[in-house]
Order: sequence, then structure tokens, then C-alpha cells
Amino acid sequence: MTAGGEARRPGATPSGAEQRLGAWHATIAFALLAVAWTWPVVTGLVRDLPWDLGDPLLNCWILAWHYHQAGRLLHGDVGALADWWHPNIFHPAQYTLGHSELLIGQAVLGAPVYALTGNILLTYNLLFLSSFVLAALGAFLFVRHLTGRAYAGLVAGLLYGFALYRVNQGPHLQVLSAQWFPFVLWGLHRWWDGGRRRDAVLAGLALALQNLSNGYFLVYAALWLPIYVCAQIALRGRLRDLRAWLGPVITATVGIGLTAPFLYPYVQLKAQGQPARPLAAVVQYSADTYAWLTANDQLWFWGARLQRLVRPEGDLFAGLVPIGLAVVVMGMVAVQRWRGDDATGRPPVWRRAVAVVAAVLTAGHVIAILLALFGGVVRLRLGVATISISDGTRLLVGFVVSLAVLLFTSPRARRVLRDEPSRPVFTWALLAALTVWLSFGPIVAIGGRYARSWPSLYAAVYHAVPGADALRVPPRIAMVTALALAVLGGLAAAELLRRRGGHAATALLAAAFVVESWPAPVPTNLRIDPSPLTPFTDAVPSRPADDPLARAIAGLPADAVIVDLPFGSVPYEVWWQYLSIGHWRARVNGYSGDFPPGFLALDALLARLPGTLLGGSDGAEALAVLREHGVTHVVLHTAAWPSPSEPDAVRAWLTRTGASRATSVSGTEIWHLPR
Repeated sequence: MTAGGEARRPGATPSGAEQRLGAWHATIAFALLAVAWTWPVVTGLVRDLPWDLGDPLLNCWILAWHYHQAGRLLHGDVGALADWWHPNIFHPAQYTLGHSELLIGQAVLGAPVYALTGNILLTYNLLFLSSFVLAALGAFLFVRHLTGRAYAGLVAGLLYGFALYRVNQGPHLQVLSAQWFPFVLWGLHRWWDGGRRRDAVLAGLALALQNLSNGYFLVYAALWLPIYVCAQIALRGRLRDLRAWLGPVITATVGIGLTAPFLYPYVQLKAQGQPARPLAAVVQYSADTYAWLTANDQLWFWGARLQRLVRPEGDLFAGLVPIGLAVVVMGMVAVQRWRGDDATGRPPVWRRAVAVVAAVLTAGHVIAILLALFGGVVRLRLGVATISISDGTRLLVGFVVSLAVLLFTSPRARRVLRDEPSRPVFTWALLAALTVWLSFGPIVAIGGRYARSWPSLYAAVYHAVPGADALRVPPRIAMVTALALAVLGGLAAAELLRRRGGHAATALLAAAFVVESWPAPVPTNLRIDPSPLTPFTDAVPSRPADDPLARAIAGLPADAVIVDLPFGSVPYEVWWQYLSIGHWRARVNGYSGDFPPGFLALDALLARLPGTLLGGSDGAEALAVLREHGVTHVVLHTAAWPSPSEPDAVRAWLTRTGASRATSVSGTEIWHLPR
């Protein structure tokens, strides 16, 4: 008998080639695909950045700051520990590294590359590529362990490592770095199946790396991993088995123990009064239900074909192959378990009748929910009858009640959960559904309209889970959805491989997925429009210390505090912040995922400075603010303004304040501001 209780069919036993397929073979295959899938990134590893010059530059700066501090520490400067969380932005605010992702996991992984080359672009690009390979490898190992089929593991690795959502998040290394989740699961399942402490410890290390790679995933892991662990132990019938709990406890202890020290800057910012993300901002970046029917325009196949509702971070379509495989495996496994030997005998007629009605109602509610959320249907016509399906709360309650009645009255329905620990089909299907629900954010929107009759799961999370109120983009949980669909896809492949023609069908589906997820050629070094300022065309220096402007600023006193003008233009701010890797002088400017209290008011004041000066203002308020922030030098980027009148006005103002021009580099003037 097979794991599913069926007689063996041709292909039920893995072939010799499949048995010889190991992790190294899978890694090489995934690496080659990553190079092709992200082409032409590999051709510019030392000089280019994938996608745009926004968040990739910010993440390079974060990584370089960690390496800078580590270098200081290795050279005996213990002060590096004291100011590790206080980088050179938003001066004089403290703990400003906590306004964005810390990228500790990525920094650890990329440290050898940076130590050997000093090239932050190469380091970033290798981390970028490795996120695809490691995610695919982790899913391969986990599903191969679940199914005993290496080819099923390859399918799962393909679906997760190259999920369509990764194209959506191409500029965000922190979101792409979701590779450690499957390693956590692999370690936990190896513990339950073998009981080796090493597996639980390795799962804890993977959990720590995942937590320290992305704050979103730290919060999301706290939401779904405990539920998954409890479900696995319960379905295995080991709730009273202390050893079943010991592995997860070891994993949690290691993971939380290694994570907790790095939460310090976030805790300090909270203690200093850093506000939570406004609920309105979270709603703005939440997914509309139609986001799941919208594809990223970079996708070669779907990009021009599936544009249901275009919004920022709102293209979440997961692909036909993952969705189709998930539906297929749920159907196949449900039928197998339903038809299994029934040792309980036939229930009474009344119970069978109730079960049939409950089954019909359960299926009807599922169909109605899908039509309402993803089709925008508010009324369902059934012959002469018309049923309203606009009340989401009523539909969800009806689904839960009818499903509960079905499970209570039908032994066959309960048997569908049999064998769930080794083939957790419905566990992962439930997880996928919950993550989709969470992506809708605090208020569910259907087709651009708020549907307040649909309850929000995320609203409860926002208010109840520590750290959730710091997250701005709920749809980023779609990476966990991608993992759930990848596991389901791997389980589906294992089912297909046991059937005649299954190898050919699996290979065809894998090829179809590559086609529908293909984004190459991916853009590199995309410039963000700084309008109304002048676009810049400078090449990205792989070593910012070699940039002439960075060298000039590095020649200023070590305690210098600079302000870059013009102030507040995101493309310029992130560019100058990246260049500051070459000098690390304190800056009043800054770009991050969030800002210190009062910074937006400062931004508004200094951003309009040229205009107020041209309007006749004496600039006294701006001068007072600069002195209040301890500014010693003004870096005047004259070429950033489209008209010479703005820099002329600022130059005249600086002269009136008694400032003196220290030097000029490629049209950029550095002025010394008297205290």
C-alpha cells in the first residue's frame, strides 16, 4: 500500500534517477534557473542593481553600515557596539536604524563576500540571487521529506523559489529573503519523525535567520507557525506526548533567543514615543481582493493579460499552475480518504441525510464566497430565486457552521483528515486561505470599493499582536501564501508521480509554471523620477568611498554634521545616503521605511527653502533649525535644481549667515556653517 492507502501503480516507486537526485543537484539546477530567471543581473554583479535605485540602494546602505560597525569592532573600537543602532541619518535622532529592516540575516550571509571584495553591489546581488536558490532548496528538502519523492521536492522548490510574487517584490531584498521558512518546517518534521535534537536546533537557527531577515516575517511567523505546530501534533495524536512538544520548544527557544537582542532598537523607538503605523496608511497599502487577479506587468506571459486592478504592491496573482495543483491535490486526496475502508459502519439514515445537506451547503458557501470576493458578485440567481451574497460575515459563519455539521454527522468527512500529518493538504490549504484573508488588511475592499460587511482578520492582528502595528503593507504575507501553494504543488506532484503518465504531466506543469512566472529580462538601475528636480544620470559606484563627492565629505572633521540641499526628494535622498557609505558623516537628511517624530515638519520647512527665499524670506527659521540640529556643513547640490535661481538664492542666504564655501566638487558646493 502507498502512503495514501492505495495499491501501487506504475511509477509509485521512485526511479533510479529520482533516487539519485540529491540536494546538490537541486541546488545547481535552481542556481542556473535563478541566473536565467533574473537575467541580465548576473552580467552586472559588480556594477548594477536589479530593478530600481530606491530600496536596493537603501538596503545596500544598511548592509554597509553593519559591515562598517563590525570592522570598527574588529579593530578594537568597542564604541561601535554603543552606536550600532545610531547610523548617520536623521541626526540627532537615535536608534534610527530601527526605522527600517535591520537585515541582520542578510548581513551575516553576505559578510564573507564583503570582507573579501569590499564591493557592496556584488554583496547585494549575490544575496539577491541566493534568496531564490535557498528558498527553492528549502522547499525541495521539506517536500522531499514529506513525500519521499525528489521530483515532488523539485516542483515545490520551483513554485516557491520562483513564485510570481517575487517579481512584485523585486526591489525588496527583505521580502525576497523568505528562504528560511521551509528550513524551519524541514527541521521540525525531521524532529517529529526521528527525534534528533540537532534537527530542532537547526530549525531554531533557521527561524532566527528568518526573523532577522524581515520584520514582517517575524510577526507572520508568530501568527502561523504556532498554529501549524499545534495542528501537526494534534493530527498525529501526540498531544500528551511531551517529546512531540520538546522539538518545537527547542526551536522556539533558539529562534527567540537569537532574535530578541536585535529587537532592542525597535523597543527603544517605541519607548521614545515612535507612533504606530496609522491605520489609514495600512489600509492604503492593503490588498484589494482583485489584487489576486492582477499580475505584475514585468511577467512575460501574464503581464499584459491580467491587469484587473493596478495598485502599488497590488499584483498578487499566484499563477494558474500553483492554484490548479492545489485544487487537484485537495480533490485527489479527499477522494482517496473518502473511499478508504470504513470500520465504523454506516451511520443512521437521518445522519446521512443531514450530512448530505451540510455538504451541499458547505460547497455552496465556498462558491458564494469566491464569487463575492473575486468576482464582485452581490446577488446569486438560482432559477427563480435570487440570493444576496453581499454579507460576508453571514457567509463565513454559514460556511463554518455547515462544515462543523458535516464533520459531526459524517465519519467519512472526518476521515478526510486522516493521514494529514504526512500529507498536510488541508492544513496548507487552510493556511493559504488565511494568508489571503490577512492580505486584505484592516478593511476588506472588493474591486476598489470597501465592503465593510466582510470581517477583517488583519484588524484583530493589528490591535492584538505586538509589532503588527508597525507593519505598513499587509499583502507581503503573500510570500507565506506562495509557500503554502508550493507545498500543495509538491504534494500534488507526488500524487501525479504515482500514476501512469505522471512524470510527463509533472514535467509539463513545471515547464508551464516557468513560462507563467518568467520575468526576464528584469530591469536594472531604474531611475526614479525626482520631479520637479533634475533627473540624475550618475553611475552607481560599487565602492562609494571612490566617489569624488564622498571623498570630499570624508575630508571634513569626524564630528561634522551635514545637510544636503535640496532636501526631501526621495530619489536624491536615497542616492546621497548610499554615497555616505564612503564617508559616514552624520546627516540631518535620511531615507528609511519610517521617520523620527518631527522629521516630516523639518522636511516641509527645508524642502520649500529656495521658494521662501525667492519670495523674500530671510531664512531665519531654517537657519535656527539647522543650528538646532547641530549642522556644521551644508552640501549644496546646485545641479539638482532645474533653474539656477534656486541654488543662487540658497548661496546668497548662506553668505548672509556668515557661512563660507569650503570646497566644490563636480558642481556640488560644501559650505561651512558657523555655529
